[in-house]
Amino acid sequence: MTARRYPYTLLGALALPALLLGACAGDDTTSGSASATDGSTTASTASTTSPTSGSASATMTDASASGSGSATDSSGTSGSTSTTASTSASGTTTTSETTTASTTDSGSSSGTGSTTAVDPTTTGGNDPVCGNGLLEEGEECDDGDNIDKNYCSNSCVIVPCDQQEGNGEMMFDYSYIWIANSNNGTVSKIDTETLVELGRYATDPSSGASPSRTAVNVDGRFAAVANRTAGTIAAFAADEADCVDKNNDGVITTSTGPGDVKPFGQDECMLWHIAVDPNPNNNQKGPRPLGWDFEDQDPVTCKWQTHTLWAGWYSNGPTAYFWHIDGTDGTVLDEVDVPDWGNNNAWGPYGGAVDKDHNFWAAGWHGPLLKINSQDLSYKLWKDPVLLSTSSYGMALDGQGQPWFGGCSGEVTYFDTQSETVKNLGDTGGCLRGLMVDKNGTAWIAGNGGCRLVEVDTINKVIKNPNIPIPGCSTPVGISIDAKGFVWIVDQKGVAYKMDPMNYTFQQVSGLVGPYTYSDMTGAGIQLQAMPQ
Repeated sequence: MTARRYPYTLLGALALPALLLGACAGDDTTSGSASATDGSTTASTASTTSPTSGSASATMTDASASGSGSATDSSGTSGSTSTTASTSASGTTTTSETTTASTTDSGSSSGTGSTTAVDPTTTGGNDPVCGNGLLEEGEECDDGDNIDKNYCSNSCVIVPCDQQEGNGEMMFDYSYIWIANSNNGTVSKIDTETLVELGRYATDPSSGASPSRTAVNVDGRFAAVANRTAGTIAAFAADEADCVDKNNDGVITTSTGPGDVKPFGQDECMLWHIAVDPNPNNNQKGPRPLGWDFEDQDPVTCKWQTHTLWAGWYSNGPTAYFWHIDGTDGTVLDEVDVPDWGNNNAWGPYGGAVDKDHNFWAAGWHGPLLKINSQDLSYKLWKDPVLLSTSSYGMALDGQGQPWFGGCSGEVTYFDTQSETVKNLGDTGGCLRGLMVDKNGTAWIAGNGGCRLVEVDTINKVIKNPNIPIPGCSTPVGISIDAKGFVWIVDQKGVAYKMDPMNYTFQQVSGLVGPYTYSDMTGAGIQLQAMPQ
């Protein structure tokens, strides 16, 4: 295993040469299984080597530091870790609160109910009153409302961000679902409340790039897209406030809908575009798993301060590669190479997600399970016989950070992080594809053969409903959860369904082009880790 910590300056995004494209065959559509020959657990630690070459859009200021650590796996294997740490500097915003005391005349009026107004900031005035909107002696805050678990409690004490309530909703700045149109090299941004497609963007210079996995960051501001065949990754801003006026004309040039796709490189809401290295040019081995990390929130605004992204792909040999990327400009911060990925060399890493402790998990299709420690870049690799034999397809984490899998042989499985073994809940029949866990602990899984949705209780470890019909569906692939808890199902026939989990009623958005996305398309997956219920 090789690990590197480095930001390095990469070539300009729009100057990337055309990429040699492989044949764009249908990806991941063949069910199958692999028998296990290795039930071992492998642990490895990081050693510093020189960075590999790559191309990306990146400007940065670095601050280097050195560190060391150690890693030990469950079988007792340990080793030292030596890394050179480097991070991209990011600005922080400090918000100060200014209290202005108001005064009134002390004149009196005769008659019943007359009062004398007193300046609460004046020594000798009335006792502080929580809820009057004035910051008075002994109060940390006073927002003047009666909501107890927003920024300021009803006892005028600041409520930590992770204890604030969002009125039953996840705390997104924006609620969009980003769905890759795999057949024409674009990604669609759809408003999850209005069901209107607000933008469609080219993800690579080639229309045959075959974008698949998309990932949205913790507050919904940024979306990343992995192009499987081209071997590239692109990132987009959800709101024009985060887009960049690259031609300095005072206007953000960006798509306004499905019929308004700007030529690649001309949409100013594409923030960066990088090629992975080594570039696989191979649909089976190109980049798939994407997972945004999250950092601390500003205690006053509760805004997330920095945004980084993990991505993984396969090489032409047995090695799997993983990059940790600055989500704002595409700079590569860390690299972890896993030469012992093994078992099934035909397909690279499939699914990925970051847990509440900032570790990155990745799984292969009937392949191993990987956990990268974000602190020292050491990793552990499990080749569990159950996971290998059930052809694990989709992957997501529950609120405790445990990975769950939908098997293309029909089984629902999960990885018990305490015993470090894979547990099988049983066979639902047919192939299971993408899945996502909501804030109530329910896993929703797309099912094929026949076309359906599967509901699983991840808390009590029970399959609740193996066959929820999806009206008019063809081949459901991806699952995601929006800010209000509605379940989204992406169907390859060009439709995305929105389902109310309370009564199984559906709405739909049409007009997509061969969508093949199953990943954290809304950001609900990383929200569940950052702000567990």
